[in-house]
Amino acid sequence: MRYEFEKDARTVARVLWEGPAQVTVEADDPATKATVDRYLASEVTYMSGFGGEDSMQSRRRDWTPWEFERACRNLARSLGTTVRRVETGPVEEPEA
Repeated sequence: MRYEFEKDARTVARVLWEGPAQVTVEADDPATKATVDRYLASEVTYMSGFGGEDSMQSRRRDWTPWEFERACRNLARSLGTTVRRVETGPVEEPEA
């Protein structure tokens, strides 16, 4: 899935989700890229209490398609943008 975020008639960021833990972010403005990276690179913390031990483990979030879609809608609100285009299925670059 590819999401493009538009503000004031220009694309400010592109996000491509190709599967669990496979997220690509493109943005011209470093501050926007940092915001998108931070928003979509959320860590998940797990508590485990086996054998009387409490421990915490972190790993990168493995997005499901519907979770990623919802996260992108929330991100668009956070950035003050609209989602301009959504592609599903294999993403192919246009031929020159």
